[in-house]
Amino acid sequence: MSTANRYQHIKSTKPVVGKARKLKDLMIKSDNRICADCGAPDPKWASANIGVFLCLKCGDVHRALGPDISKVLSVTLDDWSDSDIDSMVEVGGNSYANSIYEAFLPKDHPKPKPDSTMEYRTKFIRAKYETQDFLKPSLRISSRSSFKSTTSVKSVDSNFSSTSRKDVFEDTREFVGELNITLVKGTNLAVRDMLTSDPYVVLTLGGQKVQSTVKKSDLNPVWNEVLKISVPRNYGPLKLLMISWVKQR
Repeated sequence: MSTANRYQHIKSTKPVVGKARKLKDLMIKSDNRICADCGAPDPKWASANIGVFLCLKCGDVHRALGPDISKVLSVTLDDWSDSDIDSMVEVGGNSYANSIYEAFLPKDHPKPKPDSTMEYRTKFIRAKYETQDFLKPSLRISSRSSFKSTTSVKSVDSNFSSTSRKDVFEDTREFVGELNITLVKGTNLAVRDMLTSDPYVVLTLGGQKVQSTVKKSDLNPVWNEVLKISVPRNYGPLKLLMISWVKQR
């Protein structure tokens, strides 16, 4: 092999070795040596966009969710892109991802075990990632399953966009604290329905949003309620949106 050809060979394989090393270093961490969802040992699959390592059975369920929810790759057979590996490394693996997706896991809804039925395994995984039943409510991502809960807000203000899965998960990777905002009252609000309106407030920070209760037929609403929102390390301005609801006729 000539010097030029040898140099070209080294140059072309070096990035591949670098990528493989990053993934291997992540895999050998103790929490990543078991499946994130059922605890089965030695997982050979991973969800690149969620950032977790999975066994074959749980990987099959993830694959059925579709790549928009979970992008499943083999840790040994598939060719990983730089962005897929960077996403896994940034999350850090099973422990951190589970601290988000299982933050509010109820006692009556235990994780599946390696020998659990596919029916229960599927039910749990869909609740965990698709409908996000175990996330903190303010961090739940607008998706097909939760679209109805956000439709009324978007119909009032077309500039209030829905949240993407990527934006919210990036926000949850590293929190610096929680912000508690006390919403006291509103005064002399605009009339939106003949003589009155049904106002409520929406707060947004990064990819998160929280909403107050709706005050029926009240132009001088008094809430006296605390809205809580998590603060990521890299965050933009906190936005407050007052919405006066127009009743549908």
